[in-house]
This record gives sequence, structure tokens and C-alpha cells, in this order.
Amino acid sequence: MFAVTVFNHMYWVVGATLGGIFGSLIHFNTEGLEFVMTAMFVVIFLEQWLHEKNHISSILGILISVICLCIFGAYNFIIPSMLIILATLTLLRSSLKKGAFSK
Repeated sequence: MFAVTVFNHMYWVVGATLGGIFGSLIHFNTEGLEFVMTAMFVVIFLEQWLHEKNHISSILGILISVICLCIFGAYNFIIPSMLIILATLTLLRSSLKKGAFSK
């Protein structure tokens, strides 16, 4: 187990180092990339929605994010919303496992 952990860490360090080196040497136009990332996350969300039986975690995530967006603004809402989502889902963990919110 120790050897696997050492090699795993070495792969991570070498990969991050090579990524940093090549990332600074290779330049390309990233215009439009934000649209691609948004579309990717929408597709991931929709796939998760279709495979869930209980949508309470998805609905909580959307509502908390929208509320934090209104309170903190577009540039500062991500960290507070992630912390509140984490706290809320942690508090509701046992209820979600038991199916208390199921239809």
C-alpha cells in the first residue's frame, strides 16, 4: 500500500510539473471555452437528474446557489454556496439515506 501511495504521489507531482511547464510554453486561443464548460456542467446535471429517484439534493443545490448569487453577487457566490450546500446536505444526510424525502 505504501508503494502504491508513493507512486501515486509521484505521478501527481510529475504530471503537475509537466503540465505547468508545457502550459507556459503552449499558447492557444481559449475564447468560447466558458460556454463549453457551462454546457458540460448542464449535461452532467441533467444526467444526474435523470438517474436520481429523489431530487432533493439537486433542488437544494439550485436554490442555495440562486440565493447566494442574489446575496453575494456573480463574482463571490461560489464559495458561500458550496459551503452552505455542504452543510445542508451533511445535516440532511441521515434523512436522505432513510428516504424521508421520497415521494
